[in-house]
Amino acid sequence: MRTRTLLCIALLGLLLWASCTQANDEKTDKETETQEEASKETTEETPGEAEEEEETKEAPKKEKTTEIEEEKDVMVLHTINFARALSENQYLLVEFYAPWCGHCKNLEPIYAEAAGKLKNEEPVMRLAKVDAPEEMELAEEFEVRSFPTLKLFVNGDRKEPVNYNGKHTVKGLIQWMKRRSGPGAPVLDSAESAAQFIDAHNIAIVGFFDDVESEAVKVFKEVALDMTDTEFAITATPEVFQKHEVKANSVVLFKKFDDGRADFSLSEEGKLDKNDLVNFIKTNSMELIIPFNQEIAPQIFSSSILLHSLLFINSTVESQKAMVDESRTIAKEFKGKVMLFIVIDVAADLSYVLSYFGVSEKEAPTARIINMETGKKFSITAGDLTTNSLRQLCQEVVDGTAKPYYRTEEIPEDWNKGAVKVLVGKNFESVALDPTKNVFVEFYAPWCEHCKELAPIWDELGEKYADHDDIIIAKMDATTNEVESFVIQGFPTLKYFPAGDKEVVDYTGKRDLETLSKFLDDGGVLPKEEDEEDDVDDEEDMEAERPKEGDEAGDDNKVCIFTIILNVFSPK
Repeated sequence: MRTRTLLCIALLGLLLWASCTQANDEKTDKETETQEEASKETTEETPGEAEEEEETKEAPKKEKTTEIEEEKDVMVLHTINFARALSENQYLLVEFYAPWCGHCKNLEPIYAEAAGKLKNEEPVMRLAKVDAPEEMELAEEFEVRSFPTLKLFVNGDRKEPVNYNGKHTVKGLIQWMKRRSGPGAPVLDSAESAAQFIDAHNIAIVGFFDDVESEAVKVFKEVALDMTDTEFAITATPEVFQKHEVKANSVVLFKKFDDGRADFSLSEEGKLDKNDLVNFIKTNSMELIIPFNQEIAPQIFSSSILLHSLLFINSTVESQKAMVDESRTIAKEFKGKVMLFIVIDVAADLSYVLSYFGVSEKEAPTARIINMETGKKFSITAGDLTTNSLRQLCQEVVDGTAKPYYRTEEIPEDWNKGAVKVLVGKNFESVALDPTKNVFVEFYAPWCEHCKELAPIWDELGEKYADHDDIIIAKMDATTNEVESFVIQGFPTLKYFPAGDKEVVDYTGKRDLETLSKFLDDGGVLPKEEDEEDDVDDEEDMEAERPKEGDEAGDDNKVCIFTIILNVFSPK
């Protein structure tokens, strides 16, 4: 399940940020930054920066009062005026931020724009912010563990704020606030009002319930509050039931494409499961064959469907466009076998997607299937795409008999000339799994800042052990090469392959020459004091588990394919 989560985040990131110009060092970080990282950044400041900070600290601070100041329509809150802000604002969204947090800086102009629009259009909805490191009392009260953290306070209630789970966009912030402050799901009391509601939206979710006060309705409303991109309504009117041929309590998704509607029936006990309803809506809100674009990407990669069949076609070639229509029959056959069908136009600006799947424009039309749970990819030989070959590939993947493919570069002519050997997919097994050698491999990404920092140390390590016949120091670009035995889930990843077909060791120690050397000299065993220090750190850590120094993300949240696609293949 963890691998699937990583993969979903990875592929979702592909379209969410593909069209943006990014700085690699900012965008390869985890989505939020922990408070503990703040102290780390502080300790790493240069002397000049430290002096500058001392001067800042010495400057007299402005006295805090109950007065509420605003910065670009965002209310500035602290321990003294927080209670007043709650009492004077019915719906108050508060961002707990850290001045040093890059993600908070990125959100700042978006948050300010949303704040200005809401202030002018919906005065009962206001946006505010709290400098969490400065206002530790508030941060602790509301259990702020990462930045930015957004919480909604309704009617002055500070005991049960609502965690913000919407998009970090102007539209997303406003939609979320309006949905939370409105009815969420209006009641349709006539066939006319129902028809108007359904006709007004490309996708409309209508809950048909005998009792609008039932537990099922409460669940329905909870889903409506969370899914702000979709319109919801409720009806208990017999006339509406009859008009739309609904005979029992159920949820109907009306859509202006494919079959026009999809029905979700409640259990025999009349219960409605929230997760099941969300999955039903996400799955049926998409077309049978989905055009791959930025708008639909979040739905694709948050779907509960594990297998995604990708059709690569050139939209400028009529015969290839016809192939999409011909594939609809296959899509219908496998829809009930948990498979999404997605069209990727090679004529569009999606070169980063083609690169990730190892597809060139001239290969179109062709197909690939990816398993979102394992990350494994399956292919059809170039030029062999027909409805029969596509059906066969889909069936083999569903049956578990298809053989996955792995990307690899060609073996460089000078791969073994330097002190650090260069590995690719084609020579990985012959070198790393040589039973007569102890092989220490760095799996890196060219854009990874931590990998760049490690590079000179890794070269030194290679030089140090160049004369050891039984030790090989190697590296592999994991953004363009894959191996069958494991998936790289963070950068840099260091693995030690001991001689004699022994178990592979994941290196998790410090990345300095002394510690790395001791690890090799001890036969792939970390120094004991290293483990003890880690245990102490874990006990003393009051925050959620954060990455070890140098990791792109924590062990349960490593940025794998997401960072590969985002930094290597996205347009710059």
